[in-house]
Amino acid sequence: MNSTDKRWGLASEAFRPPRRMPDIIERRSLIERLRSAVEGQIVRVLAPAGYGKTELLAAFYQTLRMDGVPVGWLDMARLGRKPLAPALAAAFGFADMAADAEISLDTVIEAIAAIPAQRSVVLLDGVAPVHGPLLGPLLEMLPDRISLVMASRHDPGIPISRFRIRGLLSDLGPADLAFTMAETRRLAAHWSPGDLDRLCKATLGWPALVRLAVLSLSGRRDEREMERVCSGAHPDIRSFVREEVLAGTGPRDATILSVAACLGEAPRLLICELAGAADGRSPEKLDDLVPALLPLDERADWFACHPMMRAVLRIDLAAEETRQLHSQAAAWFAGQGLIEKAVLHAGHAGDFGFAAHTIQAAGGVDLFLRAGYKVLRRLLDGLPTEVIEASPGLRLCAALVLAKEGRILAAREAMDELKALARDDRQAELPEHVVVHIDSLLDIYEDRRFEPEQIEWLENRLRSQRLRDTWELGWLHNHLCIAHTRQGALRRARLHALKALECYRSEGTPYAQAFMLVHLALVNLMGGRLAAAAHFSRQAEDLARRTQGHDETLLAIARIPLAEALYRQGHVRAADSILEECLPLVAAGEGWVDLYARGFVSWARCRFRLKGLDEALRITDRAARVAEDRRLPRLDLVVTILRVELLTLAGALGAAEQAARALPGEGGWPTRREMRDAQVALARLRLQQGESDEARRLLLDLVSHTQDDDDALTGLSARIVLAEACHAGHDPAAGMETLIEAASLALEHDLVEPFVAEGESFRDLVRALMRRSGLATFPSDIAAFLNRVLALGGGGLERPGLGLLSERELGVLALMAAGHRNKQIARDLGITEATVKFHIKNLFAKLGVSRRAVAVSLASAMGLLEQSPTPGGGHKRGEL
Repeated sequence: MNSTDKRWGLASEAFRPPRRMPDIIERRSLIERLRSAVEGQIVRVLAPAGYGKTELLAAFYQTLRMDGVPVGWLDMARLGRKPLAPALAAAFGFADMAADAEISLDTVIEAIAAIPAQRSVVLLDGVAPVHGPLLGPLLEMLPDRISLVMASRHDPGIPISRFRIRGLLSDLGPADLAFTMAETRRLAAHWSPGDLDRLCKATLGWPALVRLAVLSLSGRRDEREMERVCSGAHPDIRSFVREEVLAGTGPRDATILSVAACLGEAPRLLICELAGAADGRSPEKLDDLVPALLPLDERADWFACHPMMRAVLRIDLAAEETRQLHSQAAAWFAGQGLIEKAVLHAGHAGDFGFAAHTIQAAGGVDLFLRAGYKVLRRLLDGLPTEVIEASPGLRLCAALVLAKEGRILAAREAMDELKALARDDRQAELPEHVVVHIDSLLDIYEDRRFEPEQIEWLENRLRSQRLRDTWELGWLHNHLCIAHTRQGALRRARLHALKALECYRSEGTPYAQAFMLVHLALVNLMGGRLAAAAHFSRQAEDLARRTQGHDETLLAIARIPLAEALYRQGHVRAADSILEECLPLVAAGEGWVDLYARGFVSWARCRFRLKGLDEALRITDRAARVAEDRRLPRLDLVVTILRVELLTLAGALGAAEQAARALPGEGGWPTRREMRDAQVALARLRLQQGESDEARRLLLDLVSHTQDDDDALTGLSARIVLAEACHAGHDPAAGMETLIEAASLALEHDLVEPFVAEGESFRDLVRALMRRSGLATFPSDIAAFLNRVLALGGGGLERPGLGLLSERELGVLALMAAGHRNKQIARDLGITEATVKFHIKNLFAKLGVSRRAVAVSLASAMGLLEQSPTPGGGHKRGEL
């Protein structure tokens, strides 16, 4: 020690940074932040032990010295309560001042400020609340030319508001100092991506915990040791938390952390109440315990213990203390109406009677409408089987969960057992409305037919009473929507869906709302309203993601109508991607026939367009397995109709005829929708077999009925095939009239795909009508629509030269529009003038015009010029 050191009892290490570790990670971005922050005046680096505060200040110290900035280092932990002025003088090398025990702080500050430099920086490491009286005067007299950086584990309680108001204060906290994924990867360079992800989730980037975890494994891959490290059970992890983190907290803070560790996620008020701190400590002070106690982003004013901190603290909690905390939390949550949390903590406390009572008091089965079936399932998962079996109400809930998971037969058996129990034992009486609700749900999943008497009963109940219970009103409208959808009465179905949605919104139940939005999307799809269908589907997905993000099946259900809307508008690849992701989830979980039918039919059609018949038939096989596993004969019938369609479009007429033989005869159709879809499929088959008259007979009556019943998609397909049948039957006038009618229906909702799906036979029809009459006979918007349809390729992308005009004709047209004469066009395209005249003749014939100006004007109105290739570009000489 030198004389100054002896006088003050400070080792020279107090005035210089500690030696840096050899494997230190350079944190250049943080150094740059500090460099920028000291241009203000005060920088606080505030974080618990193990966040690398000293390492960061040491690196900054070296950076400043290399930059020629005067800098002084002072270890405040070594200073303790000794006078600050001599120590600060020693930090800057003022030996005479440091030797003077009576030196004043303002004298030392003046000496530092007098150093010939733009700015001097004071680095104070290890600042603690005990240093508050020493640092207060320093801040009072700190001149603008001196910046102060303080590193501390806890807020030292120094008055700094005036610096914050003036914009001269910067803070670096745990979130800033935590290791990023890239920094963690540098330390754990040989870890697998999966192990690295586990480490990051367990440590949340706490630097010391990351280092300890990596050192504990010492480069070896041992699953048991990995689990000990990531769960916080490893002795090195536990020692660090106890010795470095918890040792620095007061008794009240330690109690708060223990309560939070026991509860998991909990609100501020509950943590403080159970910690006995409601009166003795301001609840706002919980924020001072970050990152040991972390605020939840998704729930305002809720906290959770750091994962590794929680693991260590729970080990130290006695079993009886844990049980009491969970029991108190269960009662608190029940009083707040947070049923899921109440049941969870009652289960942890072993008080299953309270858990069962809480579920029943909250409405039992009605809970799934309010909170979602996943919530109800989690509540039941926390109860022993014998507790559920002892309560008829809980058994009802369990039956509902089975139904929502797609285990329909097991759910029906459970309901039959409960009804038998209720008949034999009056004490086991079941709420009638709940039984009716679950039975009706099972009827829908089993696709049982709604008899006219059932629909009449539902409608009479709506009319006969002035119901004030919006739950029951919503339920009635919900089931009427499904009944009318099954029957094909889409206008009524849409009306009831909107009313059910209104009821569920008034009750504030997002789970039920999401399903009604899906029904609205499906009903609008069947009516050909693609924009409305996509809108409701996106609303359902957004609502499910915000409120039921854990329910992957519901999210998948919500996206299926959107996929069909995209397919119908020609976005085949996008639709295929969504259906490939969502349909397996729905097939393995909750679903009903109309949803499965829309999804699998669209998916098979996507695969037919993208990959051919074999891939499409594989999708029909998957749909058939769902129909068999769930005993859904109507879905099986939909699959048969789909196979007839696909085989016909692929030209496999013999196989299509064989599949058609499996279709029912008169009176054997479950609903009109399947009958009409089959009529279109059979008409297409007969047309390909050369029986155009039979095809027309099948379709003429269907076209008029689908218009009456608002079944636009089936009606549109029927009109397209009918137009082809009329043309094949030598009635081109009727063919043109029907085609224009079909295009008019499709144009409003951009229904492209039904036309494209008909393949080359449809293109031949349009081209033949053009040759016969010219495009001038078509309304310009219809002609433009048909041109776009013809130009669409297998994946929904435009294919040049497959529209109304060939690629060469489009090139000639573009040059005509640019004012070029025949000779110049020939030169630009590298062809003869005679060939140019040949193309112009074809152009005039297709457009139904006889003058160049009229041809250009008509082509512009139809959007044909937008498809034209760049004049003179992209053609080889002599190419036709």
